[in-house]
Amino acid sequence: MLKPTGANAQFPNQQPEFLKVTDRVYCATGYALGNVIYILTDKSVVVVDTTETQSAARATLEEFRKVSQLPISYIIYTHHHGDHINGAKVFKDKTTKIIAQKRFVQELATYNQLRPYNRRLNIIQFGISLPPTERGVRVAVNPNRDGVTKQEESGFLPPDILFDEKYSFEEGGIPFELYHTMGETFDHLMVWMPQEQILLPGDLFYDSFPMLSSPMKPDRPVQEWAESLERMRQFQPSVLVPSHTKPIKGRAEIDLTLANYARAIRYVHDETVKGINAGLTLEQMRQQIRLPEELARLPYLKPAYGRVEWSVNGIYRKYTGWYDFNPTHLNPGSVSTFHQALLEASGGSANLVKRSQRALRDNQPQLALEITDVILDTEPNNREAQVVRVKALRKLAEISINTVEPNVYRSAAQKYEGVVQQ
Repeated sequence: MLKPTGANAQFPNQQPEFLKVTDRVYCATGYALGNVIYILTDKSVVVVDTTETQSAARATLEEFRKVSQLPISYIIYTHHHGDHINGAKVFKDKTTKIIAQKRFVQELATYNQLRPYNRRLNIIQFGISLPPTERGVRVAVNPNRDGVTKQEESGFLPPDILFDEKYSFEEGGIPFELYHTMGETFDHLMVWMPQEQILLPGDLFYDSFPMLSSPMKPDRPVQEWAESLERMRQFQPSVLVPSHTKPIKGRAEIDLTLANYARAIRYVHDETVKGINAGLTLEQMRQQIRLPEELARLPYLKPAYGRVEWSVNGIYRKYTGWYDFNPTHLNPGSVSTFHQALLEASGGSANLVKRSQRALRDNQPQLALEITDVILDTEPNNREAQVVRVKALRKLAEISINTVEPNVYRSAAQKYEGVVQQ
C-alpha cells in the first residue's frame, strides 16, 4: 500500500510504503529517514522507532489504523538518534511505556550539549537548506507558507524503562527480547521476537555500506558493530526488519547478508590497523583500502550512505593521536599565511585561477576545489575563484554515488550561488 505524505523519503525517488511483513509485523518505510515498525499482539501494539517528525509518524499511524485500532502499549527506541525518537508523542498515551538501553540518557545528553553544532551539521548532511529536488539523503521536513522547508518541533519523550544488557517482556501473548548491541551508537539495541523468529536490527544493517564513521559526528564502535552482527546471526532469524530500508525474508539469505556485512566491517577495520602499524599515512590508506571484489559488488555494500574512505578516517582517528609524524604539523603556523605565500610564489591569484580552471576542464573538480581554497582564503571576494568553486562543487555533487556527498557539496555551493548564472 502506498501512502502519499508531505514527508520526504529516505533516499531520492523512494516512495512511502506501508508494508505488511507478516501477520503481526508492519513496516512503514520511506515516510521519513527512519522507519516505523508496528508489532501487533493479541491485545495491543508495540512500536519500534518513531521517525524524526511527528507529521511523518502521524502519517504512518493513520495507515496502520486501517489494520488495527488496538492501543499502543510500548515504544522501543533502538538508539538516541533523532530519526528514531522525535515522533514519539504521536504514539504515546497514559499507559504507553517507552524502553531504551541504559546508555541512552548519557548519549542524548552529550548530543544536546552540542545542539547548535548538531543543528548545523544536520542542515548540511541532510540538505535541509536545499530545494527538495537537489537533496540526496534527507530527513522529513515540511514547507511553510513560503515554500521554505523547516524542521518541526521535536516529539521526543524520555524513556520510562532503561536496561543494561538484556530486557525481556511479554505482551499480548508475544515474547520480546531486547539486547544491548553496540554499533551505530553505544546505546544501540536490537529486538528479537523468538516466537516469530523475527529480528529488528535497528541501524546495524541497512541497504548500503554502513556509516562506520560519519564525517561530522563522533567515533563509532566499529569492532562492536561487527560483533553485534555475528550475535544476530546466532538467532537464525527468518525475517529481518531494519529501521532503514526494506525488510528481508529467508533464513539463508539473512544469514549470508549479515555475515557479509560483518566481514566488510572487519576487513576495513583490520586493513586500517595494518596500515597504521606499517607506517602508512592516512592519505595512503584512504587510497589503498578497498573492499574485496566479492564484497564490493554486493548491492547492500555499495557506498550509498557510508563509505570505506570515511571509515578509514574514523578508525585511524580512534587509534592514533592528532600528530601524523610530519614535523611540519606538530606546531603548524597560520594556514592563511601559508596560502598567502603560495599566492605570492605563483605570481598572484590570476595564475592560480587559471590553474583551477584548467583542473575543471581536465575533469578534476577536487583539485579545482583545493586550489580555490588557497585563493579565497586570501582573496575572499575573488569572483573568478568563486565561479570555479561553485562549478567544482556542483560537479562533485553530480558525480557522487553516496547520498550524503551531494548535500555537503550543494550546501557549500549556496554561499556563492549568486555568482554563477545558469
